[in-house]
Amino acid sequence: MTTTLRYSLACLVALMATGCGGGSSSSGGAVTETTSSAPSRAYFYDADGEQVARMQFQYPDELTINVQLQSVGPDMAWATGDDTSHPYLQCQYMSAPTPLLRYPDLYFLGMSGSATGATALAVLGLSNNGPMKCPVRSGRRLQQESGYVTGLFTPSSDFIFSYSINADLEHFGGTATEVIDYEFVGLDTTVAEILALSEFTSDIDLATVDEPDLPAIVDHTQTNTVIFDAEQRPLSIDLAADSTWTAVLDEYCMEVAPIAVSLKLLRGCSSARQTRSYRYLGDSVEQDVQRYNGSTTADLYNYTATRLADRVIVHPGTADAGPESGHYYDSYLFNASEQVTSMVRSSYSKDGIWDTEDDRHETRESYHYDSNGRLSEVGYFGSIMRRYSYYNDGKLKQVDRVASDSNVPWERTLVSYRQGAPTKITVQRREDDPNDGHFLQTRIVMEFAPSEENWPELFSPVPLFSEFRTPPSIDDLMRFQPIR
Repeated sequence: MTTTLRYSLACLVALMATGCGGGSSSSGGAVTETTSSAPSRAYFYDADGEQVARMQFQYPDELTINVQLQSVGPDMAWATGDDTSHPYLQCQYMSAPTPLLRYPDLYFLGMSGSATGATALAVLGLSNNGPMKCPVRSGRRLQQESGYVTGLFTPSSDFIFSYSINADLEHFGGTATEVIDYEFVGLDTTVAEILALSEFTSDIDLATVDEPDLPAIVDHTQTNTVIFDAEQRPLSIDLAADSTWTAVLDEYCMEVAPIAVSLKLLRGCSSARQTRSYRYLGDSVEQDVQRYNGSTTADLYNYTATRLADRVIVHPGTADAGPESGHYYDSYLFNASEQVTSMVRSSYSKDGIWDTEDDRHETRESYHYDSNGRLSEVGYFGSIMRRYSYYNDGKLKQVDRVASDSNVPWERTLVSYRQGAPTKITVQRREDDPNDGHFLQTRIVMEFAPSEENWPELFSPVPLFSEFRTPPSIDDLMRFQPIR
């Protein structure tokens, strides 16, 4: 299912200001009037504590962001001939009432669904939605992004490449068409090279699928056409990707098993085109996902989200057919403040009927909040994975990420403020110490400067906070595919 179930960094910005969801009051005094800030400098350190890179952020005008990356050379001495400097990120905006829609990129989404494709994305330092790092800004629409990708921020990866993205969005009444063009320079890693890095076993006949002599990532375009209702809810979304891979998928996807394509070509057959349609039925939303084998219509899948008094149920099938139309259903329980507290996966047993005594229930994710309604812990399969703490005025102070078999954090993020706005964020990671067992070592320091613009979310072109396993909102669950 392509449901987006995460708040993203916007939730963490809300946490910084008042706490995410629920009441925002605190027991430690009044909240200082918030002013805005934006990144000014960042410093990066290796496992030996040596500074290996630094970033300089510039905002020459209200429509431009420039980020320069400097890296120390092999001699580990700054201001010497082997230092390097690259334009790490450049963002160019236009004034506009609406941002880009930024629906998931099928090209990368199709790769993330393949074991070998996911390996390729990880090795090349790409996320499921591609390389886009420029922030969404109020009253601005992104027109062009260009960036530089280095293994500095993707451990175990030595790949270096650059990219550019040209974006266009047009509205015609209840229809919006978004076209995003991706161009890559230096990404010539082939499918065969990625397969050599992947270890998998399969009883599927792979001999009928040749390994094309193509780079795993090629230039491509994705066109998203969205039709809205009077309440600006999507009625249909058509996602179409076009690249060298489109013809390759057309050639193979009708002839062999999709799993063979997924393993041997690094992506799913439906990564060239997909359409979604929505029906809003009182407390339920139905989503139809039409998948394609290459460009030829293939399977149609139905999903339904239904809001009840204390939970949202998401299940395969239509609302009329009920959850019993599939083999499982997910329950997202929420509290009186409408904060999701857990996600429970339920499987039907012998009677094949939803919500009966023989159903099997498994709590996969859990979310805990403090007395002021602020997110305090995130659990996964019964183990606490992340902890949050706050200053007396309610602003986010610290995030610890812990392993399932230990309470010792393997990563800690610390936030400090000036006049209510972030002034410094420090990311520490666990390192082994033969004497003390472990210690937390500073790996990233990002400094912020006052800004006249009120940024709608925390802007950082490198990961400071993990988006993984943060609680979804009820609106996210009931929209299936929210606009980012």
